[in-house]
Amino acid sequence: MYRHGAPARMAAIVDWEMATVGDPLLDLGWVVMGWPNPGEDRATTGYVDYTGMPTREDLCARYSQASGLPVDEIDYYVILARFKIAIVLEGGYARYVKGGADNPKMAAFGDVVLDMARKAAELTRTTSLRP
Repeated sequence: MYRHGAPARMAAIVDWEMATVGDPLLDLGWVVMGWPNPGEDRATTGYVDYTGMPTREDLCARYSQASGLPVDEIDYYVILARFKIAIVLEGGYARYVKGGADNPKMAAFGDVVLDMARKAAELTRTTSLRP
């Protein structure tokens, strides 16, 4: 999206497929769901080098300080984010299995879907938010 007026200047980049107008803490939940703490296996978490990066708790505290939003219920958003990514990836995996997608990386989505759903369910059992 571009700002009004000339010269043209970028105002935002929007991923329309995943765009929502909702609670901004869900965005933090998306980040936190895959953020490894020191001492956890940071080598298998993808393409990001987490060396020197803050802990999840420090990340959430900084977010709260900068945004003014409380993060004491972040587990709720992490659970929601994990289920949401599981659902999105399940759609891609189903297309791949049916032959409707030719990206071979989608073959791994089946395991990721199960892992994200398992992690979301596990957090529902262990969160301090439980009554």
